[in-house]
Amino acid sequence: MTFTASAANVIDIDTPALDNTVQKVYSVYCPFCYKYEKSVTPNLIKNLPSGTDFQGVCLENKGELGTEACEVLAAADTISHEKYKAAKLAMYSAVHDKKLKNVKGAGAIKGDLAAIGLAAAEISQQDFETALSSAAAQDKLAYDRTIALTIAKVKGIPAIVISGNKLVDTSTVSSLSDLDKTIKNNL
Repeated sequence: MTFTASAANVIDIDTPALDNTVQKVYSVYCPFCYKYEKSVTPNLIKNLPSGTDFQGVCLENKGELGTEACEVLAAADTISHEKYKAAKLAMYSAVHDKKLKNVKGAGAIKGDLAAIGLAAAEISQQDFETALSSAAAQDKLAYDRTIALTIAKVKGIPAIVISGNKLVDTSTVSSLSDLDKTIKNNL
């Protein structure tokens, strides 16, 4: 572990470098990820330095329907970022706010979480299948499958990664401004 002189501790991880990029590794099944989605992520994105890309990295092996959630999100994002956000928030809500038994635990029914995300994003089954089979969606899924679990194993999720290989130790972040400062210092 190495630490930099910034507001929060940063851990160097063995993942590919990505210049001017901040990533958030998440799962729609993670309650802490949902809290981040509502209270931290909007400010984080708003305060990113100019020219910095933000990427969501979906962890598919958390939750009974994690793979289908990530597939919906990868496909939706190829259509529009607004549809991606609508699908993601609807799936988070189904799992955490509504606590629907058909999307979580032993009662999870394959296809039900995807249907909720697609309906919220107003994406037809045909448009979903077309988007999912696209090179962009398949590349996104392959990347997320390769990187998400590697990052999640270090400190869990949600995980904030700067430049592809600097993991923010979120337990050492004391405020949103500390997170902003840490990101700026490590890009």
